[in-house]
Amino acid sequence: MCQDANLESKMEPVREKTAMGTAYAMVPSNTGKPAPTLLLFAMAGADTLITEPYCRVGRLLHVLGWNVASLDIPCHGADCRAGEPPELDGWAARTAAAEDIVAPFQRRVNDMVAHLVAKGVADPARIAAAGTSRGGFMAFHAAAGNPCIRAVAAFAPVTDVQALSEFAGQEANPLIKRLALINTVDTLAGRAVWIIIGNADDRVDTGKAMDFACALATAGKRHQPACDVTVRVVPTPGHTSCAQWHDDAAAWLRSLI
Repeated sequence: MCQDANLESKMEPVREKTAMGTAYAMVPSNTGKPAPTLLLFAMAGADTLITEPYCRVGRLLHVLGWNVASLDIPCHGADCRAGEPPELDGWAARTAAAEDIVAPFQRRVNDMVAHLVAKGVADPARIAAAGTSRGGFMAFHAAAGNPCIRAVAAFAPVTDVQALSEFAGQEANPLIKRLALINTVDTLAGRAVWIIIGNADDRVDTGKAMDFACALATAGKRHQPACDVTVRVVPTPGHTSCAQWHDDAAAWLRSLI
């Protein structure tokens, strides 16, 4: 395990824009050649890269020569709109107005990835995504929208926004149903997946996460060799994440990418 002092000293995000205007934050590998790249999601892009515990997996991989990049997830950072509630309440407001919160995010991710590959910063064969809670939800959607993302690590991920209290009253909304990660299984089949969640997470619903993971594992059997779907359910109270989860995920990603 890397020492925290080393991790702190090397994570200094820079803010950049693509030619298409997509804003992103990044901690480059500084190897001078295309490097493995982690797309990390939790909140506003730059904040994700410096805020514990969300950034820890990125810190661990960065000291091993990885790029770590992020951008604002919907209704966070510069993606907030005047007069609109922020964060998950903003997600709920947009979906209630029949606005897809995922497709525009996927387009921004794809633009960022294409930009990093074209610049010779990211190795297109060595790209992974990771995220915590709502960031895990977006990490999986990012992978579903971009075949270059070979692996996803998620910490207590949202897998169906219907589990979140902010979406109460939208149970019949067809957009909400379509955005559930269970609908990405066929697209993600063959990608490596690592999920960890507490056994009593009533915020994102442990059962929904397990249903998604089981569906991924079943779909992965169609691939030869079968893809790596690693799932851990651990005895922790409520909705949480911890440093050891990130340490384990970093080791798993390093072994694959």
